[in-house]
Amino acid sequence: MAEDPFEGHRVLAFDLETTGLDTRRDRIVQYALVGSDEQGGSVTVDDIVNPQCKIPTNASSVHGIFDEDVKRKGVFGEHADTIHDLMDGSVIVGHNIERYDWPLLTAEFTRLGRLSPKPHAMIDTLRLAKRLRIPGRHDLGTLCRGADISLNNAHDAAADAGATLLLLWRWIAKHPQHFRRSVTEIENWITTGDSLKNELGPGLDDLEPVEGTGGRLRRNGEQIIICFGKHKSREIRVIALEDPGYIRWLCSPASPLNTDAKELIREIL
Repeated sequence: MAEDPFEGHRVLAFDLETTGLDTRRDRIVQYALVGSDEQGGSVTVDDIVNPQCKIPTNASSVHGIFDEDVKRKGVFGEHADTIHDLMDGSVIVGHNIERYDWPLLTAEFTRLGRLSPKPHAMIDTLRLAKRLRIPGRHDLGTLCRGADISLNNAHDAAADAGATLLLLWRWIAKHPQHFRRSVTEIENWITTGDSLKNELGPGLDDLEPVEGTGGRLRRNGEQIIICFGKHKSREIRVIALEDPGYIRWLCSPASPLNTDAKELIREIL
């Protein structure tokens, strides 16, 4: 086991501010990537994006970005190369990124007719808080207060990203036993936990992960097994027969799976 699972990786905390909460239709107005490159050098990218639509008042009241602030800024397509180059192959850290920030980002790349970046791993601190059984509410502000982290400028993408990264380091220092493994094993553990073998056969952790899914999909011979959510431990074809709506969600922009994993599901079914 590596002493520092993040050594040699570009590690970037990622956060978005947007026009709303609909991961398929709403647009990005600010993004931030904060962390370090493979050699440990600092990386900070924070920019405003013209969403090409009006920003609702209720969204502006949260993040403080108004139509006047974005009208002379570049549209997402002008930022796409920078975002893709930084995120591709990186360890991406964020709070609730699986269900919110990542689907929104994927939708923006889809509008351009481009593939999204493929991170080496994604560490979602909301899921990590649940895995570590952190007591109380799991919103970023509450978790930061519990870890004695100042978040004075909440809902600014750079401030939230930086706080999220610091929160991860605090938890690693407090719970080192869970992080004495590779970064992909950490991602798998956050998703599936420490499954154990049983008398009926191998546990989920014994199955081969489907590449690029962070252990969310695993192979059991010719079968593909779901390793998260309400259908955890079930085979994809069985789920398709019993709950086709769930399969549609898995293959949608809101899914935590990457493009290759979605294509694999479509090929199987």
